[in-house]
Order: sequence, then structure tokens, then C-alpha cells
Amino acid sequence: PISPTEVLISYDCTNSAPATITVGLNTLLLSASASPIPDIVALVATPTGDGILNLPGPNGSNAFAVSAVNVGSADTITATPSPSVVLPLAMSICQTDATGACLSSADSSATSTVEAGATPTYSVFVTATATVPFDPANNRIVVEFTDSGGVVRGSTSVAVTTQ
Repeated sequence: PISPTEVLISYDCTNSAPATITVGLNTLLLSASASPIPDIVALVATPTGDGILNLPGPNGSNAFAVSAVNVGSADTITATPSPSVVLPLAMSICQTDATGACLSSADSSATSTVEAGATPTYSVFVTATATVPFDPANNRIVVEFTDSGGVVRGSTSVAVTTQ
């Protein structure tokens, strides 16, 4: 068994300095268990398709989608968005159906049973309460997926900025 551990991966090319390692951006969350556990692989889709959530102004709102697949065992999974650093943002999330409609009202997290092989989808709603500078390595929204024991079993993220 291995508790969830961030594996740091160093990238370096000839005649250059190694790329900066940013946890959650170019690292791998690795875990292992002696018994079956959920394993969530998640991807995001932003309205612009570039991995950046652009909020129109210091009080603007926008949303992004998250799709996931559980390549492990079934469990109760909680999806929670949070900023990677302290940011002036209000966020909520809901699990969605095939049309993108929320299955229940958006809240600070979304919890449901995710079967093995299931592909749940989510919408994350974000409103700025002040300016968020463009700093895609640091100013991010991370969506973590925790199992019934509160252990992180997957995550994904988007850069966020106000325009």
C-alpha cells in the first residue's frame, strides 16, 4: 500500500534549466492499496477550450465542465473545487446529466456513488469577487475527488483569471 503521494517529475532539455515543478500541474498523484479502491481520472473543458477559465472582470462569472472515469472500484465519491492559492473566488459544483443539466442544486461539493467504469460529469460555477491576475502556474482551480474515507483518489485543474 502507498498513501497518496505527489510524484515529482523533472523535465530537462539540452542547454536549458529544468522545468519548474508545480504540484498538481506537472506531477503525478500516486497511490496503491492491498484492497480495491476507486481511481478517478478527470479532465476539464473550459468555454475557450484552452484550459483557462476567463472571468469577465473583477465581478464576472463563468463555468467549466469536468468529466471523469472511475477505473477502480465503486465507492462514494465527493468532488470539491478549491483554489490552488488564496483567490477572490466563489465556487460551486453540481453533478450533471448527459445534457449538462445539474442533477441537484450546485453546492460547495457534489457527492454520489460512482460505480466501477462509470463516467460522471460535473459543472463548476465560479464568480470573482476581485481581480485575479493571469498566472496559470499558480492561479488555478483544483477539483479533487475523495473517496468515502476522505482520501484523494483523483484531481484535475484549470487556470483562472479575470479579464
